[in-house]
Amino acid sequence: MALTAPVFAQQPQSFSDVPPDHEAYEAAEFLRSQQIIKGYDDGTFKPDKQVNRAEALKIIISPLIDQAALDQVKETLFKDIPEGAWFMSYVEAARQNGIIDGPPKKLKFNGDDTIITAEFLKIMQLANRIDPEVFLGELDIPLSTDVADVSAWFYPYIRYAFASSMIMINLDGLIHPEYQLTRGDTALLMHRFMMYQQERRTQALLSEAEQEMIITLSMLDQGNITQAEFAANRALVAARGAHAKRSEEPIVKGAVKITEAFIELTKGYRKGSEEKYNDVITHCGNAWNLATRAKELSPNLLTIADQVQNISKKMADSARTLKAQQ
Repeated sequence: MALTAPVFAQQPQSFSDVPPDHEAYEAAEFLRSQQIIKGYDDGTFKPDKQVNRAEALKIIISPLIDQAALDQVKETLFKDIPEGAWFMSYVEAARQNGIIDGPPKKLKFNGDDTIITAEFLKIMQLANRIDPEVFLGELDIPLSTDVADVSAWFYPYIRYAFASSMIMINLDGLIHPEYQLTRGDTALLMHRFMMYQQERRTQALLSEAEQEMIITLSMLDQGNITQAEFAANRALVAARGAHAKRSEEPIVKGAVKITEAFIELTKGYRKGSEEKYNDVITHCGNAWNLATRAKELSPNLLTIADQVQNISKKMADSARTLKAQQ
């Protein structure tokens, strides 16, 4: 599933330890050009250095608030921030704007603690006035073994991060919301977020949705229905994220229908394991119809839509045979 993408000129290397082949190169160069980040006096960026909560908050808040306003902040309610601390004004500005929790709910900021993925995503989204509870709020669906509880405090922030291609599934099939971030990680997350806002992450989201559908089929072949359901859910979130920014693109509209079809396929497999064969047939019919709609929206989806319909037919035929034997 591909869009025609613009070609951007490569930027000169600004940091000696972030060459053009480094994963964080484009992100670091862009954020430096926007004066959001800067390197050390020796010309390095230190992408592998862990980032604490105070540093992460400054990175996020700096582009969003006027320095004159920060200079007016002279004190904070947090008990563990000493007077004159370099990060005090950023923390207090974030507290006053509801970006982070403060007293009486939380008495300490813990600025020296390394920031984790879930915390960074929450601060980033709230600072930029994103309401992840509303954005795709109807999709309360588990995304992985470690993000299966949709009532967890971090769930909506993780869902938005998938929908905006800020994060992807790890090779171990987990998301790791507890992962401690480095400077390179924070640069990547920030850059992807900003690119999504500029409607420049659509192809990344379509590619991610496609990869998740491949994982779905692989897991179904292995009989691992739960992991197939996770992957199908992630594919839908990615496609819906693309649709939220490029809703009139036929390939994007079709991608949403195809991912919805994959959801129906996994539901069919689940019902088959429960010997509920009438439900299997219903879900297969739904998948078939969604694939037909995807073909109508975009001829580029013909191959994958045909694959969905082939699977749907075989599954429905098998369900009918098993039903007759009951």
